[in-house]
Amino acid sequence: MSKTWTNVLRIFSFAIAFVFWGLQLACLVVQARYQAEYIDDRLFYLFNIIVTVALTVALLLTFKKRLNILIGSIAAFFIIFQFIQLQGIKDVTSISPDFNHVFSIKQNGASDATYYRSYYRLLGKPKEDLSYQIKGKGNIKWITNDIAVFTSQSETNGVQQFVGTYGARGDSVAYTYVSTQIRGTWKNDDTTVTASMDGVLITHGDQTTSFEWEQAKQFGTLTLVLTENNEAKWTIGLAEDFYYDQNTPDPPVGSIVLYQATMNKVEPVTLEYTGEA
Repeated sequence: MSKTWTNVLRIFSFAIAFVFWGLQLACLVVQARYQAEYIDDRLFYLFNIIVTVALTVALLLTFKKRLNILIGSIAAFFIIFQFIQLQGIKDVTSISPDFNHVFSIKQNGASDATYYRSYYRLLGKPKEDLSYQIKGKGNIKWITNDIAVFTSQSETNGVQQFVGTYGARGDSVAYTYVSTQIRGTWKNDDTTVTASMDGVLITHGDQTTSFEWEQAKQFGTLTLVLTENNEAKWTIGLAEDFYYDQNTPDPPVGSIVLYQATMNKVEPVTLEYTGEA
């Protein structure tokens, strides 16, 4: 490698190390002042690795060869340590299909899991405790671009669903009740959802299940999770084309999304409004 390219690579490596070191320092300041932290704890260690690799390359190109073994050994030890730390992190993170939102759940040790609300993609603040510990990895499904459903097993082996929502439907900024907006009958080829004053009736294939409204938990203004014996069974979400004007007697416009609570891989079902319940 020519001396010119060596100097360019050295300067570039120093710059990369300085930028990510500055990012780490800035995050520590933000965390101390505003209680915001990385949306995923693994970012801290990954950025440490980037700083170490970039700084190592820059130093190897700066000092004499007899110091290369010492520099490389120290860097290798530090990188291995960072990878060991990464193995103990149980964060669950997912980016929405349109790259506008980040869903994050953290679980530290034996404590309950906590849902984090993202800010500026990279940072997050604790928003809500899940009130149970996550067993295994679980899985995340974005049933719309602004609704993320996290399905997991609790420590008692029950299936649970937690939903992160990042938007609203219609032009209202006030809190709205999903149970009121979805009143009526919704269908597709082999699935029917009927929401009435008494509750929700779901027919999927050859199985029919009924739920009272007391068995429904609302997340944000977009979803309901239906439970039975303290286990999640279904999530109902308002699709992105859904619109309902509570100031008029007109029925809702658009569709809803039905997603089953199971650890098996399933796809959400889109249902269209067909009439009153």
